Amino acid sequence: MTVRLPKDENKNVSEAGDIARIMQKVLLRQNKHHRAKEYFWTIGLNRANDIEYIELVTIGTQNRNILAPAEVLSLAVSKKCLKIICCHNHPSGNLVASEADIALTENLAKAAVILGMELLDHIIITEEDFVSIWP
Repeated sequence: MTVRLPKDENKNVSEAGDIARIMQKVLLRQNKHHRAKEYFWTIGLNRANDIEYIELVTIGTQNRNILAPAEVLSLAVSKKCLKIICCHNHPSGNLVASEADIALTENLAKAAVILGMELLDHIIITEEDFVSIWP
């Protein structure tokens, strides 16, 4: 599902904090009950680092999402975005990347290279903070 960029946000991304701020606003649009689940988004960028799309790929449980690289990269392929950023939330408030987070990120980076794309970042957010786990 495509997600609208918050109206008060610029489409140009220059650092991880820009994406984290935008995605925290997107997350806060959800009611408190729904924020207790893990959301996983991809953000497609053009060559100038302008956001082309934000896609909600999946809504998981309180502590996990099950994803395959094809699910994550399919919209980027169809929109011909050569740069992507992944973002997901940790409802627990813990910003430490799990082994599954790291393994998924490594697989996404490999798949992106095969497709001629670049995974620029994978960001974990909470309602107040964020951490970049790639590269």
